[in-house]
Amino acid sequence: VALHTEGDRIVVKNCRLIGNQDTLYTGGDGNRLLFTNSYIEGTTDFIFGSATAWFEECVIHCKKNSYITAASTPKDVAYGYIFNQCEITLNDEVSSVYLGRPWRPYAATIFMNCIFPKGIQAKGWDNWRNADNEKTARYAEFNNKGEGSNTCNRVDWVKILSKNKAENITLTNVMKKRETQTPFCQ
Repeated sequence: VALHTEGDRIVVKNCRLIGNQDTLYTGGDGNRLLFTNSYIEGTTDFIFGSATAWFEECVIHCKKNSYITAASTPKDVAYGYIFNQCEITLNDEVSSVYLGRPWRPYAATIFMNCIFPKGIQAKGWDNWRNADNEKTARYAEFNNKGEGSNTCNRVDWVKILSKNKAENITLTNVMKKRETQTPFCQ
């Protein structure tokens, strides 16, 4: 693990997180994290955990055929991982990458306004060998570009967001604490 977070309202800016399996562990149910203009590299489930994390203008680099995310979002938390305006890149020999698989049943991950290379799996998402996860995992995509962004062959349990739904997924809305509506930054 290159970085393991356990605090609330953590900002990671202009950083390089380099590892293999389990590069970034976003710990702490209900914790809120913001990653901007950073580079995260790994192999299997290399972004994983239960915190809510917003990734803005980051490069997510896959070093082998595997899975990018393994969220374990708690059932009562609205958002898990949101990747906005990020670019997924792959090593030259990589040709089969899934966007994510659920570490726990209610995993939540959204990719929006991102650039996907050719090697993104047509199915996009994996159920981690458990069909029950297809009923509970909360995966979505919106307005992604690039050769791997075509959603025609995505698994039928991923949501393709409308523009109206996507417009409500903002940093401010995602980072509010439900109980207190405490903003991420004051």
